[in-house]
Amino acid sequence: MPLRNGPHGYGAVTKTFHWLTVLAIAAQFVVGYTMDDDAEGRGRDCDPVGEERSGGDTSDAEEERLDRVEEQCEQRQDAREDAAENPVATAYDDLWSGEITDSGLTQPEWHVLLGILILALGIARVAWRALTPLPPWSDALTRGQQRFVALTEKVLLALLFAVPLSGLALAVGSDDLLPLHIAAHIAFFVTLAAHLSVTLRSRILPRMI
Repeated sequence: MPLRNGPHGYGAVTKTFHWLTVLAIAAQFVVGYTMDDDAEGRGRDCDPVGEERSGGDTSDAEEERLDRVEEQCEQRQDAREDAAENPVATAYDDLWSGEITDSGLTQPEWHVLLGILILALGIARVAWRALTPLPPWSDALTRGQQRFVALTEKVLLALLFAVPLSGLALAVGSDDLLPLHIAAHIAFFVTLAAHLSVTLRSRILPRMI
C-alpha cells in the first residue's frame, strides 16, 4: 500500500492516523465517562479484612501484612485525591519520576494523557494533509454529499483540538469552563453522527480500511 494519498485512494499514513485517532477518542470517552467511579473510591475505609482481630489474636507476620495492605490502600487513595485535584501536574510528575511503573496511572491521569495524545494526532493529521493531496472523491457521492462530507471532516478535525484543549483548560482552571467542555462534546457527537450518516449510507467507509 502506498504511503501517500493518490488516485488509488487513501495512503497508509492517512489510514493509520485515522484509526489511531478513532481508538484514542474511543478510549478517551470510556475513561472520561467512567472517571466518577474512580473518584467514588476516595474516602472509603482502608481497614483490611482481619483488622478487627489484630492486637493479640494475630501473629507478628499477620500484623505486618495487615499494616502493609492498609498503607497501600491509603497511598492509592492519596494518589486518587492528588490526581483529581490536579490531574495534569500529577500525570506529568508520575511520568517523569517513573512512579507510573510502580502504581500505574489513575483515571484522571489517563484522561489527561489521552487528551494530549489526541492533540498530537490532530497536529500530525493537519501537517500530513498539508504535505499530501486528498484522493479523488468516490463516485458514490453526489456534489452536495461531497461538500457535506468535506465540511463535517473539517469540523471534526477542529474539534480534535477544541475538545481536549477545553478539557485541559478545565483541569488546570476552574469549573466555570465545564459548559465549554460539554458543548465541545455535544458538537463532536452531532458532527460525527452527521458525517457517518453520509459515509455509511454511501458505503464509502471501506476506502479508509
